[in-house]
Amino acid sequence: MVMAISMIIMAFTLSVAFSTRQKIEIISELKDHSQVRLKSYSAFNEILYNILISNFTSTEIKIILPDGKWKPWNLYGEPIVLNDSVTVKLRDTAGMISPVMQPGYMASLFSGTGASTANVNSFLDKLADWQDIDDLKRLNGAESWEYRTTGYPYTPRNFFVQTIDEIRLIKDFDNSILDAVRDDLTYWGNDHINYLTMSEKTLRAVLKNDKAVDSILKMRNDHILTGSYFTGLTGIQRTDTVMFAPSGAIKMEITSKLNAAVDRIEAVIAKRETQEGPYMVFEWKK
Repeated sequence: MVMAISMIIMAFTLSVAFSTRQKIEIISELKDHSQVRLKSYSAFNEILYNILISNFTSTEIKIILPDGKWKPWNLYGEPIVLNDSVTVKLRDTAGMISPVMQPGYMASLFSGTGASTANVNSFLDKLADWQDIDDLKRLNGAESWEYRTTGYPYTPRNFFVQTIDEIRLIKDFDNSILDAVRDDLTYWGNDHINYLTMSEKTLRAVLKNDKAVDSILKMRNDHILTGSYFTGLTGIQRTDTVMFAPSGAIKMEITSKLNAAVDRIEAVIAKRETQEGPYMVFEWKK
């Protein structure tokens, strides 16, 4: 009887100890998640402040330090370490590709993944049919009839895509292609393009000249790349749609880590004054 009571007491004690340990672990995890979220928002405010007050170069933002010196923050997606817990990637959206405004550049980017010319042409026709308002099928396209007769539970939007991932809904689209280039696409594009802030992947896919791209990357890493140097290497001139300066619409990706806790913020900020403030938030994703 005494042994049975002792075993019951021991089991209860172990249960309480295990429950207490679980609660401590949960509290610690919640604390980490709270702190890592604060780190993300703090980083966002620091980055936003620097975007608004700092000078832009052809490929970077010049962050002025308290001692009067400066450090570069690149605008082509190379990771920037803010501190031990936070890294950020900044992208000039003019150096990214818009499926709405720049389908030709997007075709080059898709071709760079190894997609065949036939598949790329088929996608371009289907994308155009997805967005136009008529029901007339292009040569390699697909309109409402093709979607209905092949079992799709929807038909084309007949308007511009509303998000990048909407492309996945297009008939016969290969999701692996979008996965391979997703980081180089932006919804918030326009008809302007900035080669100087393109990623290495996009430069190689669009220019198709590895020697020139190698030179461009070296000059960019040395902080001396300009539009004139780029033109000398590629022959591409400044035009109404080709610009050699950042657009002012910057995509930021913030990643904060603390132990097992991870927090991310993605946003597109435009350095553009309005009556409400000195910037606009085009996109926000937590």
